[in-house]
Amino acid sequence: MRYIKQALLARIAARLASGLGRPKVSSKDLVRAEFRTSTQRMGLAYTDRIRDIFRLRWLRVVHTDRH
Repeated sequence: MRYIKQALLARIAARLASGLGRPKVSSKDLVRAEFRTSTQRMGLAYTDRIRDIFRLRWLRVVHTDRH
């Protein structure tokens, strides 16, 4: 019985502590955290062989003859 009370009090304390200490995320925070990955900005260069391998994954197939 004593263990159950301690576990219940610990669970309640954990819920209260988790809700009080964390600030809400604003839209400014999301904009600041978002970044575009560009290989040119990072200083990387792809060889033609790598481009040929990944080209099919990079390009999307567009079907214009759909009814």
